[in-house]
Amino acid sequence: MRLFSRDRSRAALLIVSLSLIGGTGCITASIVNSVQQKNAQRVNAEMQRTKIEGYKVAASRGDLEAMTQLGMEYINGSPSLERDIPRGISLLEQAAAKQYGPAEYGLGWLLLNGSNRQHYGRDLSAGQLPPDSPRGIELLKRSSTRSCSPSPVFFNRFSAFDVSEIYRDSGIIRQDIRQADLWLARSILDCRYPFHTTIRYKFLVSKETDTAAKIKTLAFLLMLPASDTLTKLQASMSPADIEVAQERMALLRQAVLESKQQYPAPPNPSQR
Repeated sequence: MRLFSRDRSRAALLIVSLSLIGGTGCITASIVNSVQQKNAQRVNAEMQRTKIEGYKVAASRGDLEAMTQLGMEYINGSPSLERDIPRGISLLEQAAAKQYGPAEYGLGWLLLNGSNRQHYGRDLSAGQLPPDSPRGIELLKRSSTRSCSPSPVFFNRFSAFDVSEIYRDSGIIRQDIRQADLWLARSILDCRYPFHTTIRYKFLVSKETDTAAKIKTLAFLLMLPASDTLTKLQASMSPADIEVAQERMALLRQAVLESKQQYPAPPNPSQR
């Protein structure tokens, strides 16, 4: 019995020792992770400060991209840069006055709904920036004539498509379906807006048997290269309805052509 008790004591001691070693390992790993996170935060903060200083230097030399980026940084604020909305707006205004598309685009959204849509910045109150929807939508239209997508500040956006969405059902300005259709057609014809299924579902959600919706959808899809979406839609329509869609497409093309007198097509439409 004595030997048995001694063995049990040794086993218990071994278990306790192993648990302490394991616990120490967990604590050590936690400390290492904490240190790594703090180091990463310091590195990111330093990179942010360096980036902002670079913007300041370039902006002082009149670089329009830097002025736009710095303007957005001031509007949003960060640990590396105190928020200064008037200075940020001033920088955007200066760059937009030079017909720089990204500045026109960013300032346009701010004037429309008080938010920097692409950077998910904090909303601006009417006191910080009085809303001006007519000027905001005009700036977005102007930005669509500079390039199809107002990069490098705003990625994966189509200015003309955004104008279409604003007119269609944004609630920001009064709905105008004619303008919405015009600018959707421009996003296709000027910039080769490629999302066939987006266009299909835009007009056909819960309307699969709606002939008018099919005609409208087909009118837009006919402006795009052939696709399965186009083929399937045509197969579900009568020849007479397809002819109506072709006529609708021709009218949209004419409207786009006429609108280019005021808003020219952007250069290099294939380079989005």
